[in-house]
Amino acid sequence: MTVLSRLVSRFTVTILLTTGALLSPAGLSFSNFVIFGDRPLLAQAEPDPEFAEAILGQWFSPSALGGEPLTFIFTEAGILHFIITLPRGRTVSQEFRYEVGSGSPNAIDLILPDGETVATIAQITESGELLFQIEGTEPGLPRPTEFAETVARFERVSTSTDLPARLVEANALDVLMDISRAQRTHYLEFREFADSIEPLNSDPVPLETDDYRIELEVSQTTPQSVRITATPKREELRSFTSGVFMVPNERGLEVSLVGICRSDEPDMTPPAMPIPPDTAEGTVTCAPGSHLMER
Repeated sequence: MTVLSRLVSRFTVTILLTTGALLSPAGLSFSNFVIFGDRPLLAQAEPDPEFAEAILGQWFSPSALGGEPLTFIFTEAGILHFIITLPRGRTVSQEFRYEVGSGSPNAIDLILPDGETVATIAQITESGELLFQIEGTEPGLPRPTEFAETVARFERVSTSTDLPARLVEANALDVLMDISRAQRTHYLEFREFADSIEPLNSDPVPLETDDYRIELEVSQTTPQSVRITATPKREELRSFTSGVFMVPNERGLEVSLVGICRSDEPDMTPPAMPIPPDTAEGTVTCAPGSHLMER
């Protein structure tokens, strides 16, 4: 099994174990990978500007990973978005850095988040198809010199280097879920919600990205609550509001509830604060123009 094939398995296991609460694509660990040798130094080879320009954009293969679909997005910043669809239809992404070299086929290195490198080859055919050698590659192994019969074949989808809106929205939802759960834990320990990200015992979360701005607002009204919003910076994206509430259960004990609402249409303004139920047995109600997200 190649390093990229194992990544698909790790994606699946991670999401199942966390019930979908992926903090961000870049937050996945590669600690289970077996590392061999030192990183090959592609920088010593002459780059190929023509190929580096031609490879930019979105590419799709229906069967690149053992018959499973795979999408690549190569960006000008040297980032490769590796996108897969899980069995239940959820789309997830992992970022790699990449470097392109010369040769025939072209040399290309994928730099994993832990700094190790997978050396492989790629080529764009005269018909515009991208050939990318995935099978048989591992960190530290020699670069293949030719394509195998099982080489992955990709068709160009577009020249856009932006992540698809559905994936960007899914990432924003993951961040809101992570912060909301951390708020619940914080309240159980300190009997209050945090008005910033720093006091929360969670991995660092970027509150400002190219796509979204995350903000927190604590309310001292009854019941106590905190509003967490994700405001998009791109007009084609939908907005989110998460409400974390303390409400009584049927025995009168205070418990926490989380409700995350997404705007029904792309909107640069997050939905209003969700309305909590009177008791923990009820359901959070979203404002008009938004609906409750199930994850």
